[in-house]
Amino acid sequence: MPPGREPHPPRTEIRGDDALRIDPKLKDADKIRAALVDGFEVELELEPADLAAIDIAAPMLARAASLDDLVRREGQMVPGGNRAGMFVLHPGITEARQLRQAAGALLAKVRGEGDGPERGHNSRSAAGARWAGRR
Repeated sequence: MPPGREPHPPRTEIRGDDALRIDPKLKDADKIRAALVDGFEVELELEPADLAAIDIAAPMLARAASLDDLVRREGQMVPGGNRAGMFVLHPGITEARQLRQAAGALLAKVRGEGDGPERGHNSRSAAGARWAGRR
């Protein structure tokens, strides 16, 4: 290294759950999608199926954030039920939870943690090799 120049500090890579930290209050699906793609690309080379899953999950997370705002404005308990004066849990709470759960299941598949076939080329290559001689 030339004299007078300082070495660059080592780069720290973001791995695991840190790569997917996005603001849960973010309501813009495009910004959520961009954050998810950036976070996943730290660890993975995204395939078209992965991008499709992210495209589906991002609006779900945006809708969940919008429902959270609605619940904050209207309160956790709202008039309802089968008797006058009865209060019930705001339906937005349940809907937001279901949206986040569905989005989480989609994003887990991108990381290879969900149900279904393993992601990546290794499993496809192995299947191709196994069936190549059976034509």
